[in-house]
Amino acid sequence: MNRPLATSALALILAAGPALADVTPAEVWQNLRDIYEQMGYQVQVGSEDAAGDALTLTDVTLSSDEAEAAEFTFTMPQIALTPVGDGTVRSVIDGQMTIVMRDEGPEGEPIGFDMTLDAPGNETISSGTPDEMRHSFVMPTMALSGRALESENDAPLTATLTGVEGVQTMTRAADGSGAQTYEGRADSMEMSLTASGPALDAPEGSEATDDFAATFTINDLTMSGDGTTPAGEVNFGSQPTQALQAGFAGQGTLGMGATTGTFSASALRADGPDQETSGSFEAASGTLAVSMSAEGLSYEGGLTDMAVNLTSSDMPFPIAYAAAENRFRLAMPVVASEAEQPFALTYLLDGLTLDDAIWQAMDPEATLPRDPARLSIDLEGLAVLTRNFMDPDAAVPAEGEMPFLPRSLSIRDFSMSAVGAEADVSGELTFGEDPTQPIGTLSGTFSGVNTFLDRLVAMGVVPAEQLMGPRMMMAMFARPVDGAEDQLQTEIEFREGGSIFANGQQIQ
Repeated sequence: MNRPLATSALALILAAGPALADVTPAEVWQNLRDIYEQMGYQVQVGSEDAAGDALTLTDVTLSSDEAEAAEFTFTMPQIALTPVGDGTVRSVIDGQMTIVMRDEGPEGEPIGFDMTLDAPGNETISSGTPDEMRHSFVMPTMALSGRALESENDAPLTATLTGVEGVQTMTRAADGSGAQTYEGRADSMEMSLTASGPALDAPEGSEATDDFAATFTINDLTMSGDGTTPAGEVNFGSQPTQALQAGFAGQGTLGMGATTGTFSASALRADGPDQETSGSFEAASGTLAVSMSAEGLSYEGGLTDMAVNLTSSDMPFPIAYAAAENRFRLAMPVVASEAEQPFALTYLLDGLTLDDAIWQAMDPEATLPRDPARLSIDLEGLAVLTRNFMDPDAAVPAEGEMPFLPRSLSIRDFSMSAVGAEADVSGELTFGEDPTQPIGTLSGTFSGVNTFLDRLVAMGVVPAEQLMGPRMMMAMFARPVDGAEDQLQTEIEFREGGSIFANGQQIQ
């Protein structure tokens, strides 16, 4: 699928109500049209009816540029813009909106989806001036329904948001550049997906099906963001790199309250009982944030107090686990440059606990400590980006080409604690033209490792003699910490020419 279409579809849906506006209906529509065209869409209107001060548009269609590989069309049957009388304008979208996407799969097969969007009771009240506008919008309900374009499988999807409201502001400078901010909320979002298709294991001529169903609910959604658009004719949809270099930038944050989800699946088995699988998920809160500019792309998210349950007829017992926190962040450059640019990667899984059924199967005598586990990764560095990340051909680099050349890596934290053992590694590395030969030092501390190995022997998981090799390897790469029981430390040094030293002893 063409990348700009996938990212813009949601923006179109959410912008349908709180789109640009001004003090007169004609100016409202002109600003709306300008913004959509700046996003890379072609705008067509079936008819315009100006009756008095009001303006009614019918069959408003936003479609992808003809140069795009994928075809995307968003249609609004009618937009009615009416002066309220106090200097504000009321905008309402009437009728069922449609969303259509068509593309080609890896084998040239047609793929896509058809969807409808209903927003009864939607209303936007706009005020201000042509250069500085404020839009307060309300959508009591947004209902999305559709299905993928597949010949064999039937997979309808529905999503409903309730209590949607918010405020959007727009400013326009004399040179044509613009800036916007938005804040919004929704009481809840409910999604459901069902899928049914010919059973993969069914005999020829059978009408048996494999089936899947899922539901997902998010409460207390919040949305906020801001962005800037440069002056001129640069189109982000078809010229993303040029738009970023010209000053296009944006960021958005989605906050989530209590979240729950369930799924169930059944599959026919020709040589035994049918497979039945089900599961559930819940979290107390969550966040998702994205930002993009010429400085780079950042994508991050997280969940708190999450729990997962999974049962299957193929498993002897249910799988269940929980975590106090799970979050990630990825930051990277997107515009090619000979200069070094920053990148970062973080990941945290904290307070991980396993259900007693899992422990009972692995360790019925409770030999291993069952304290909550933790994994933390925090990396940052500098790299040279040789290809523009947003260009369509960036996904297929030339043979032998490395589009991402690391120049330095700082391991701020790489730590793990579980089953009574802990490991903590940090260090600094630099890279030349050959990224497989770094230069720098890594330092690590480890505790409880020998005790963990002894416990594995006591559990009967591994014979003592089979651990002689691993213990010898530990002695080569780590040394005991003076005055500390079952604690090890190591220093791995990478030198020019590819040589590696562990605690001063050359190992390569």
